[in-house]
Amino acid sequence: KLATLNLYLDKKKEITSQIKSFKADKTKKEKEIQDAQALARERCERVNVSRSSRELEQLIYNMEARIQKGTKSSLNVEDVTRRYHEAKRKYEEIKKSLSTLKGFSGKLGATLSERQDTYFRFRKEITLRMNFFFIMNLSQRGYTGKLIVDHDKRQLKMKLNVDTSGTSEETYDVRTLSGGERSFSTVCFICSLWNIMESPFRALDEFDVFMDLYNRRITMNLLMEHASQSSKPRQYIFFTPQDMSTLSKKFKNIKILQLAPPERNNDADA
Repeated sequence: KLATLNLYLDKKKEITSQIKSFKADKTKKEKEIQDAQALARERCERVNVSRSSRELEQLIYNMEARIQKGTKSSLNVEDVTRRYHEAKRKYEEIKKSLSTLKGFSGKLGATLSERQDTYFRFRKEITLRMNFFFIMNLSQRGYTGKLIVDHDKRQLKMKLNVDTSGTSEETYDVRTLSGGERSFSTVCFICSLWNIMESPFRALDEFDVFMDLYNRRITMNLLMEHASQSSKPRQYIFFTPQDMSTLSKKFKNIKILQLAPPERNNDADA
């Protein structure tokens, strides 16, 4: 029993000695860590990182390798610094220009959107005005109808009702009408276009060749009234093979020029 007790006492002394040695090593390591931290704080403030020590060591190794590679090249520190500041200056200039262009692009987009809205509103108003004048012109003959304008498909359709008795409300395509009805509706359409146009000269050529006497008289009255009611100075020119001498008695400021019949060589034709 005494020998066993002595064995335990010797073991205790050995462990106690190891503990003292470990404590001394711990104190020494802590001192080394504190000195290293103090030296690191002299260079920069402490930075909290999420990388492991192995990753940081690899990063340091790669950076040192790049530094050594740059040192071996022909560039020196002054050249690198100069090129860095020059590149930074260009970057700041480009960044400023890009910011200015973005602001300009935003203003341009807003202006374009506003102009598009104005254009679509103006187009709609012009279409309504044209349709209104077309309906009013048709009423001179007792016809009814409308213009169907599809701006997206760029199509215009003309629907007419030539029943002056009022017993039918059915509309027809202009292609199904007679020559005189089609000519009159075409003149009504042209006059409605004139009401929304600003051209100083307006001309029609042989517009009444397919009209009967009644339609021709109404059409000429429509054209003359349209020309005489114009609030702006415009010149209207009408070419027709018919006799228009009676118009000068009804409307003022009309000048009729009548051309002589063309000379024909009957012998040559024979």
